[in-house]
Amino acid sequence: MNSLIRRLEELAFDKVLLIVEDDPHVSQSLKRLLSHFFLTIYVALDSVDALDIYTSLQKGDASILVITDIHLGGQSGIDLARHIKIIDPDQKMIAISGSEERDVFIDLIRCGVERFILKPIEKYELFDALISILSKINYDVELKNNRELLESSREYALKLLDEQDQFLKNAIHEIHTPLAVIITNIDLLRLNGIENESLNAIEAGSRIIQNSYEDMTYLMKHDRIFDEKVKIDLVAFFRGRIGYFNCIAAVNEITISLRVGQLNLPELFFSELKLSRIIDNTLSNAIKYSYRPSEINIIIGLRKGSLFFEVRNRGPIIQDMQKIFERFHRESEHKGGYGLGLHIIGQICHEEEVEIEVSSSVIRGTCFGYFFKIPLNRMED
Repeated sequence: MNSLIRRLEELAFDKVLLIVEDDPHVSQSLKRLLSHFFLTIYVALDSVDALDIYTSLQKGDASILVITDIHLGGQSGIDLARHIKIIDPDQKMIAISGSEERDVFIDLIRCGVERFILKPIEKYELFDALISILSKINYDVELKNNRELLESSREYALKLLDEQDQFLKNAIHEIHTPLAVIITNIDLLRLNGIENESLNAIEAGSRIIQNSYEDMTYLMKHDRIFDEKVKIDLVAFFRGRIGYFNCIAAVNEITISLRVGQLNLPELFFSELKLSRIIDNTLSNAIKYSYRPSEINIIIGLRKGSLFFEVRNRGPIIQDMQKIFERFHRESEHKGGYGLGLHIIGQICHEEEVEIEVSSSVIRGTCFGYFFKIPLNRMED
């Protein structure tokens, strides 16, 4: 019994109780009994007074519990329950009745009244009903708070995404002009016969920036660009991309080797834009995270009924394999970049059903493998 009272005290102290009872003796008796648990209790003798009080209480922050008699003189407690449920469909109510009329209980259930207590009111039955209803009120409040927290978190996340997208747009705009000037002047210097390590370093740096620029441009525009698929000689295409990255690798004391596993490989039917993003970002990451001096090994061939290529480098092992394809994730804060490259790769491979295999160990290094499905008739050709 003591535990029941303590539990009721815990649940009721911060709630507001509205008692609707046309018999002053019953209402005052209930008020005296329940004032041991509820700090704030209002009493109404009819439904009109009850609705006025309830409407006023709705403007506050406290949770409300309503206990109403079914027969309020010439008025109906059932009608009162309906009006209250219209104001707040989640309002919890306990109904008191002096009779066990089946139709009355059915109407109360339809109104959404949670518990019924028969007169004369038995104290412990009332306590049990109060604990049950007040527990539901606490659960609803907690659920509402969690929903508000989730909604707030969702809005914050959407705001962050908008800010990130705006950052990309601004970065694209700011990078384009100076990058074009740098590349143009490198070409002019080479046409004038100037070749030295400083120029090579400038060219390597500009190509790193250009790769980031192309990543950001792809992210912002890929859903608006006509994505044409063409037949691609993967080996020739790869050699072209290696030629582009050789100057970056050389500045970083890295060599790139290419080995072809089979002769007469089938052509790949794929988007050149998407393939270049996969290859460029894989090579860029391999260079960025390789020890110096070292070698990056590329293999192209057929495996598991797929045309594949893999890029293997020697460097620090990947710490979090689950997050590497997340947007803005970077394995090291000291290596620069925007954390977009692998996110773009993951996005493209998901869209085009390209299987990715990633492994990273101290002994064998880090390897990114990509498997492109090839129809059987093309493999036979």
